[in-house]
Amino acid sequence: MAEVRARLGTGCAHCGLAVPPERRAIGSAPAFCCGGCETAHGILRAGGLAQYYALGERRAAPVRPTGRSYDEFDHAAFEELYVSRRADGLATAELYLEGVHCASCVWLVERVPLLEAGIARAELDVRRSLLRVEWDPRAVPLSRIAQVLDRLGYPPHPFHGVAREAMRRREDRAALVRIGVAGALAGNVMLIAFALYAGDLQGMAPGERQMFRWVSLVLTLPALLFPGRVFFTGAWAALRTRALHMDLPIALALAAASVRGALNTITDSGPVYFDGVTLLVFLLLVGRYLQQRGQRAATDAAELLLSLTPRMARVRQDDGALRDVPTEALLPGMLVEVGAGQVFPADGTVVHGESSVNRALLTGESVPVVVVPGDVVAAGSENVGAPVRVRVDAAGSASRLARLLAEVEANARRRAPVVALANRLAGVFVALVLLLAAVTFLLWVGRDTALAWDHAIALLIVTCPCALALATPLAVSVAVGRAARAGIYIKGGDALELLARPGIMVLDKTGTVTAGRHDLVAWDGDPRWRPVILALEEGAAHPVAEGFRRAWPDLAPASLEGVRHDVLGGVSGRWDGREVAIGSPAFVASHGAEITGWR
Repeated sequence: MAEVRARLGTGCAHCGLAVPPERRAIGSAPAFCCGGCETAHGILRAGGLAQYYALGERRAAPVRPTGRSYDEFDHAAFEELYVSRRADGLATAELYLEGVHCASCVWLVERVPLLEAGIARAELDVRRSLLRVEWDPRAVPLSRIAQVLDRLGYPPHPFHGVAREAMRRREDRAALVRIGVAGALAGNVMLIAFALYAGDLQGMAPGERQMFRWVSLVLTLPALLFPGRVFFTGAWAALRTRALHMDLPIALALAAASVRGALNTITDSGPVYFDGVTLLVFLLLVGRYLQQRGQRAATDAAELLLSLTPRMARVRQDDGALRDVPTEALLPGMLVEVGAGQVFPADGTVVHGESSVNRALLTGESVPVVVVPGDVVAAGSENVGAPVRVRVDAAGSASRLARLLAEVEANARRRAPVVALANRLAGVFVALVLLLAAVTFLLWVGRDTALAWDHAIALLIVTCPCALALATPLAVSVAVGRAARAGIYIKGGDALELLARPGIMVLDKTGTVTAGRHDLVAWDGDPRWRPVILALEEGAAHPVAEGFRRAWPDLAPASLEGVRHDVLGGVSGRWDGREVAIGSPAFVASHGAEITGWR
């Protein structure tokens, strides 16, 4: 369809936007709005990917190619941080792509292997604009792959938390600016509407009434052209692709109400709808922003699993010196020092020291386990005892934690059956709304044209399919995200939907259904010992120690001497000339205490 418009001299053959007069083609040659679109069009034609233009789902102009060389993608430091090597010689990397909008983008990006020899696979997650690419570094460098993506209109960036958050902040800032402008304009139009309503009840001079109507019209136009433009863009994309998008009835309602109000203002007859139009734009933008933030929060909560690993690790070099390096740069065989209260940055084996480790993140059990030289520890586990030295066995994407997250992400890409059904019903619902609006207008136009407009516009506004098309996927993503915050990781939306059906749930251990939070429920003893207990447990990361601190938040700990931590049993020290200890029954008994009535 874009090429038909191009041959008529009305649209770009690649993105469909208007072509400047100086770039319009002569005869049947395709025209392009810029050199970037012309380059991308040539790449697709030469690579046999002209089917891209038949998909008809492009909703926005592509990002202009930057022309960068991306040489930094081939540096050793970049490879250490963002590239993983496989046993078969292939390399994998995750890149954030600009300009990803729809299924057509997915179709095109995932066919990049056809455009460049050496690329084995490309998989795009459109929700997060995340591309996972696999390639043979002996045949093609990563910089060359980045150049191909750039020329197609999808400039790549390293998929890193800091860079991604910066991009998200820019997107949020733009959305908030649109919401702010829409809110300011809607507020002023509403104030004028109150004056007009009061004038209808108590009387108002015709000149003043007409002046207020014109001011409302002037304020409504920028609300439609700037913040409200997103709805018209979506509706136009739906018309171009012959698809029924939920922006279509919204745009029709906004346009019809605005045109009707403008005509009534010019002719000084009938009501105006400017207050409803501007308020609708504002509320819809707020709803869309909250929906996007909800989906993003759900994704971020699932990624919290991997973010718990530290960014930096302390590596012991051959000469005994310690050096901080990025966690992504850890290699098997390196020796890492992990202090008390720190998180293990990689999977490894303890080679020096004894400690206790909290593995709740991976096993669900909140009670720490003792580790000694020769024991295996996993990335994401917390060292709650003494410092230990660990030999790295697997780091980065090869760790157990990263593999678990990769499985969560792979399953999250699958749509739940209820979401797929809602998407199909949304298209039918939009068609039904448009049909009912047309029928309503035809039924009333014979009696009163003004009433026909009023009823048709009202129907378009109140039957917005947002609840059907947005609420269902939002509910699924938010449910998965909230479960992730609680430490429950659901495979995907399809697994979540199964929980609503009768069945049998099998739990492998008590830690699966417990929160791992220890609370003091009763005290039976001399209150003088409370400050001593706080002093013994001060600074300890053990769940029981945290329970004591929560129970007595305002109590000052006692002053102790010779405090000693035993990772196998508890803590001991001296108070007021006497030896005191807290821990397991065996540990306390080993310090001369007689335990009676123990249950």
